[in-house]
Amino acid sequence: MSNNLDMFLKAAARVVIIGMGNELRGDDAVGLQVIRLLKPYENDRLTVFEGHMMPETFVAPACAKKPTHLLIVDAAELGGPPGTWRLLTSDELDESIFTTHSIPTTAMATEIQHRCGSQVMFLGIQPKQREITLSLSKECQQAARDIVRSLQHSLHLQ
Repeated sequence: MSNNLDMFLKAAARVVIIGMGNELRGDDAVGLQVIRLLKPYENDRLTVFEGHMMPETFVAPACAKKPTHLLIVDAAELGGPPGTWRLLTSDELDESIFTTHSIPTTAMATEIQHRCGSQVMFLGIQPKQREITLSLSKECQQAARDIVRSLQHSLHLQ
């Protein structure tokens, strides 16, 4: 998985990462956890936003950072074991999967590409549970940590 992330971010001059999710629905909040773990590493090259359930509100602030690359992180039904994660292009996203947000992820990715001129990818994480709870499963907690380690490696973050 890290190799695909390395390839996507290889020539990245400025990166924006938007985490999406609903904190009240268990593993749906895994994208927010990734952002919270990345906050200490923000710098001139990396900016992170907690998009929650309305990530489209961050399109203008994200574009203001003039990112060359933008990554959207969210829970997604990937058909694998809980905690599995992978990069997806806008073309690979199935709009019907992402129902907790006010606009489809593909529409937001298209808008970002149009307005910012950034390369946009989606990082999906397979949830274990989306019942009403404030905690992430062990699998999604581990996935968030693994993703942050991969991003640290890909972006040479200290």
